[in-house]
Amino acid sequence: MKNLKRDNHYLPISYQFGFTNSAGKVWVKFAHKLEPVERNPRSVGRQRSLYIVTRGGIPHDDVEDFFSRLVEMPFAPLARRIRDEKNRFATITEDESNALCTFIALQVVRTIAHKRCLDEQAGRDLDSNAFVGTLVRQALGIIEAWNEGSPELQFYTPLPHIGDRFITGDSPVVTIQMNDNPIWIPRSEPRLAITDVKQLLNSPNYYFWIPLSPYVCASLTGRGTQATRLPPRVADPQLVRFLNDRIREQSRIFTLAKDKPSLA
Repeated sequence: MKNLKRDNHYLPISYQFGFTNSAGKVWVKFAHKLEPVERNPRSVGRQRSLYIVTRGGIPHDDVEDFFSRLVEMPFAPLARRIRDEKNRFATITEDESNALCTFIALQVVRTIAHKRCLDEQAGRDLDSNAFVGTLVRQALGIIEAWNEGSPELQFYTPLPHIGDRFITGDSPVVTIQMNDNPIWIPRSEPRLAITDVKQLLNSPNYYFWIPLSPYVCASLTGRGTQATRLPPRVADPQLVRFLNDRIREQSRIFTLAKDKPSLA
């Protein structure tokens, strides 16, 4: 029997690269610690045997191979370019757009945070077979919906407002479902909730937001009407803080960023 790849990253190293410092490390803030610590991405955002499935009594790491070859490797060059070019990121090919959309679709459902949601809905702790089977079905459902609906990608940057940067965490995709209320409400506070993926995709107004580096964030909606516009539009600092707050709320284990002060 071959040696299985059991150190399964639910936060891929290729994604974390966008938040590394000059030493190739990320700053991590654990929920139970006051001060951020500097870590190698290989040791961050992983869980033992998370994607190991058993068929006929034999464990397999096919899912980990699939994520590596068809999701993370195609995304890695784009992640590197976004990190290096910052607000000068000005072009994206069709292949790169497809790689990013596929990465986002999987990142919505492959995390520990999503497993906790599934556990809560099931009323029990799902084993790896059940978790992997569910996440694969959900990811394929998202991708199929986007293939039919041509998703819209938009990019934002906090630059030149150097005081605000995007952070990320163990649950990096912020899913926002806008509910149009016929009664006008001056201010509506965001509410955390578990939303079924199918229900979300049938919603007329939903968005997936994901920070790709401290200086670039992507927004994706399945009912797009605009072509991708680059370079990234300058985001209002309030939007940056709003997304960072949502990341902090849903990322229980850690948040990570390019520098220590960003996690204060």
